Amino acid sequence: MFEILEKSLDTVIAVKVRGKLVHEDYAQFVPKLEQIIERHGSIRCYCELSEFHGLTPHALWDELKFDIKHCKNIQRCAIVGDPSWHHWMTKMGQMIFHRADVRYFEQSQSGEAWDWVCEGVEPSGAPQREVTAGTT
Repeated sequence: MFEILEKSLDTVIAVKVRGKLVHEDYAQFVPKLEQIIERHGSIRCYCELSEFHGLTPHALWDELKFDIKHCKNIQRCAIVGDPSWHHWMTKMGQMIFHRADVRYFEQSQSGEAWDWVCEGVEPSGAPQREVTAGTT
């Protein structure tokens, strides 16, 4: 499941990813991201992986379609997690988002990850209401 965190800003989307992602998770989450990309042109992502157990094959396909379609729209992506395979996922993201700066941070470095992903972003004051309305 994707949970959009309240600390999200206009162009910095903070997401907690839990459990095993399925197609329905992407069907709800991707349109929200695409609205933000349409409004701003490019975004930055902060992704906390918490008790993350991977993706179903259909969800993996959804992820790849989004990544290929929007590879030019992602400036930076911070992946925060613990297990070593989360680090491997970051390496895969670097190959897909070749124009983006994708970095892995351990859970203990979550503050540093947030600071890095927000570096140089003008504070907008309040988070976007439509992205913090709840979880998907």
